[in-house]
Parts: sequence; C-alpha cells; structure tokens
Amino acid sequence: MADYRARLQSKMEKGEEKEDTSLPPSPYAPIGSDADEGHPVQTQEGREGPQFFAAFAATLGNLVMGTSIGWSSPAGPLLAKTEQEDGFNLTDDENSWVGCLMPAGALLGGQVGGLLMTKLGRKGAMMTGAAMFAISYLLLVVAPNVWVIYVGRFCTGVCTGICSIVCPVYVAETATASRRGFLGSCVQLMVTFGVMLVIVVGVCGSWRWISISCLVMIVVWMIALIFVPETPAHYLSQKKYREARESLEWLRGTVHVDQEYQDILKSVEESAKLSAGLGDLFSSSNLAPFIISLWLMLGQQFSGMNAVMFYCVSIFQQSGSSLNSNVANIIIGGVQIVATIFAALVMDKAGRRLLLNFSSSLMVISIGALGAFFYIADNLGDEDLAKKIELLPVASLSLFVFAFSIGFGPIPWLMMSELFSPEVKSLASSISTTFNWTLAFLVTKFFTTMVAAVTEAGAFWMFGGFTILTFFFCFFFVPETKGKSLDEIQQLFRSEKPYFFNIGPWKVCRGEEAEDRRALVQEEF
Repeated sequence: MADYRARLQSKMEKGEEKEDTSLPPSPYAPIGSDADEGHPVQTQEGREGPQFFAAFAATLGNLVMGTSIGWSSPAGPLLAKTEQEDGFNLTDDENSWVGCLMPAGALLGGQVGGLLMTKLGRKGAMMTGAAMFAISYLLLVVAPNVWVIYVGRFCTGVCTGICSIVCPVYVAETATASRRGFLGSCVQLMVTFGVMLVIVVGVCGSWRWISISCLVMIVVWMIALIFVPETPAHYLSQKKYREARESLEWLRGTVHVDQEYQDILKSVEESAKLSAGLGDLFSSSNLAPFIISLWLMLGQQFSGMNAVMFYCVSIFQQSGSSLNSNVANIIIGGVQIVATIFAALVMDKAGRRLLLNFSSSLMVISIGALGAFFYIADNLGDEDLAKKIELLPVASLSLFVFAFSIGFGPIPWLMMSELFSPEVKSLASSISTTFNWTLAFLVTKFFTTMVAAVTEAGAFWMFGGFTILTFFFCFFFVPETKGKSLDEIQQLFRSEKPYFFNIGPWKVCRGEEAEDRRALVQEEF
C-alpha cells in the first residue's frame, strides 16, 4: 500500500523523462484512401466512416453475445417437448441448467478475454472469440442429447464473457472522444438486437434453427473483422509504433494524427507505470467507488431482469394469457430496443442519478404488478377478473424491460468505467464483472426453485422488494458523474468529508443547494 501511494504521489508531483517514440508525419496517404489514383489527400479533419465501421464490426460481437443471452427464452420451451417434436423432455430443473450455464461460462470467459487481449490484441481476441462461438453454436445445432446442450451453452457462455470484455475495449480505443459516448452506447444496443434475433427466429418452432441463425451472424462478424485494424493502443503497448500510426491513420481517414498519437502514447505509458494490488481497493479513496459499483451490479441482477429474459416465454405460457407467448416475447424485445436507443440519447442530458432512480421506481411498480397478476390468477379464483387483466403480464413486463433498459441495464457498466481511478480500474472492473456474472448464474439457476417455493407472485415481489432497497441506495449514496472529468470524480472521493455529503438529499439536510435541482438540460449559447 505504501509503495503504491509513493508511486502515485511521485507521478503527480513530477514528470519523468522518457524515450522519444514520436514519429514524423507520415508521407503516405491514409490506408484505404484514393491518393494512389491521383485524388487529393484527405483534409486534416479526416473522415468518421472508418471508425464507425470499426465500431460496427466490433459490436457485431455484442449482437452474437445477445443471441447467447436470449437463446434459452425461445429454446427452453422447445427443448421441453417430446423427442418426436425434436425436444428432450426437459424438466424445469434441467431447463434451469440450460439457462444458468451461460453465465457460469461467462465467469471463466471474462478472465480468458483479458488474457487473449494481452496476448493476441483486441482484434485477435475477437477473431478467436468468433471462432469459439462458431464451434459452440455448432454443438447446439447437432446436439443429440441434453448433455451436449449443456456443453454448448457453457461454451457460448465462455464466448459471451470474452465478448463482454473485448468488444467494448475495442470500441473505446478506436473511437474519437466526441464519438466515444455514442459508439459506446451501441454496444448495449447491439446486444438487444441479438436478443431480438433469437426471439424472432424462435417463432419458427425449432431450437436448431435458432442456433443456425446465430451461426450466420458469427460468419458476418468474422468477415467484418477482416477489414478493420488492431487498435493503436495495443500496438503502442507492444512498442509497434509504426503499426500504431498506420492504424490511427486508417481509423481517422487522415494523416494528420500527430496530437492524438501522442495522447494515446502518453496514456499507454502512464497506465504501464501505475499498478495496484487488492489491498489498495480498501484505501479510503477507492473503497467507496468499489462498494457503489458492486451494489449497482447487485441491483442490476437482483432486479430479476435475467430471470425475466431467460424465462420470458415460459412466464407468458404460465400466465394463461390468450396472447401468443412468442408474439408477447417479440413485443418485449422491441420495447428493449426502443428503450436502449432512448437511454443512449438522454444519458448525457438527464444524468446517471435521475435515470437510476427513475429506473428502479418503475421496476418496482411493474414487477409488483406482475406479481399481483399471478396472485390473482392463482389464489383468488376469480376467472372473470383474471380474464379482464390478461394483458397485464405483457404490459407490466414491457414497462419493466423499458425501465431496466434506460437505467440499470447500461448505467452500472458505464459508472464502473467512471468511478475507479486509473491505477485500480483494471482490478476493480474485473472483480465487479465477475461478481455480476456470479449473480446472473444464481438468479437464473434458482429462479425456478424460487417459484416452486414461494410461487410466481412471491418470486416477483421478492425482486421488487430488493429493488426498493436499491432505489434508496442510489438516492442517498450514488453520486452524479454527468459532466465531470475523471479527475473531478476522484477528487470527490479523496475529499476529507464523506463523499455523499455532495449528493442532493444530504446537501438539503445540510442547508446547501441540491445538485439535483440544477436544470436538467443546460442550453449553450
């Protein structure tokens, strides 16, 4: 700990001499330009097309990841059919293993992804993940029994863990600062498209065709990856300076990249100098962000979202609604896509705190309403009332998915990247991600057990009860990071007074102006 603090203090107090690794401006035209044909070289501003294509190629991996997350929702009921109907007569317990083996594999995949990024680079890790995904889905296509299904699901989980780490890093390292927020939001958006893909294909009634459609998307992903470069940051970490420069020129569509090249080089060198151990997470300035990140992950998973997405078709079937369960599932998937787009548009305007509190409030109402429907249907014996509210499951789940997608879907991951100081970010993010996937495994595995023990109503009300606790935690202890630089966020936690004294409710109690009363959108003139 003392050594870590000494190194950090030394870094802040003085600069260190370093080897001059800068390159002169390239005499060549940007890679892929038309300069060879006599056309003028691109202007200094460059083009945004290459970085958009690079982000698209990378986030196709998140789309494939989404197919893995959503696969068991349409496939689970199909696997429960008889062998004559191409099923395996799976019980509820066996189907719970089909669902939970994916997040179990993702626990391992997150660690594998970090290793692959270091050894093979970001692009190499994505290519490897795509190949592993193809093999995993091929196992599901040809599966002769449930044990091969289990293996295939675990393997898709490993690949999902790899993608959850590698693809966002590639997007962040190839996007400009002005486009990083927008392109970063596309990561979660592509996951929702992947979920929607398997839901729509699931209407055909074959879990094998669902897997085949996923294979097709993997092939598209691999082809797209062929045409994009490795990230400049990885090349610089390997001291491949010319390759880094060429990659940056391709991504920006211009040879005028000197300043950005130097900025990336400086960032890579500083990251290499600073490191921290597990004990440093418990220092006064790092412990609060660590606890906030873990609780947000806890709130994300214990809201019940994974249980809803993994067993969505089954929930609609058990509700007895006259609406076709697959159609209802498509409605839910469509709501998730719209909500994710909405969240991307308002994230930097509304702020994290407002969206988290609004999200958790709506989730409590909607999941409580869903529990009320099952309570009425199972206990009151009023068939007329149950028939009148038969659309309540679709309405409540649509509201629940919307609420989750604008707040607790993207924000825990976003704030994980904002809260931690650079020297502990890698370690803390790894622990938070592992914690998240562990909770996902527990929720998906034991949801059916919860239903058997306390009924559907009790299970959904338990999720709602925990989300109430999450609401109060966010209201009192989660700071606003909108519009703040990383250094400003760190100063908040390094202050002598408790950081939460700067949060709205506490400032009101102390007679200070609440930050939450500031204008939601500030116009610039």
